[in-house]
Amino acid sequence: MGLTLKEVASALKIHPRTIYRYKNHENAPSPDVRDRLAKLREISQLLDEVFSDQEAQLSWMYGSVPMLRGQRPIDRIRKGELDEVISILAGIQSGAFV
Repeated sequence: MGLTLKEVASALKIHPRTIYRYKNHENAPSPDVRDRLAKLREISQLLDEVFSDQEAQLSWMYGSVPMLRGQRPIDRIRKGELDEVISILAGIQSGAFV
């Protein structure tokens, strides 16, 4: 999705150093963090299924989306507000939002 480690940490609602601890196997993610990681993966998978290429994905992620009241999906993800982004992408995938 083009997120930096700092942005992933923000989406997961953890400190960026915590990601390094996970990568170095010093700590394991809590169930809550694992749930948010799964949601980030789901967003990534939905982006791959909905959009034909990475350019289209990034255009959607960084563009104003009416279903988010004109906000950008990337900003919602950075804030850790993942469920609404998932819902919209799932709706696009199913043909509900055309």
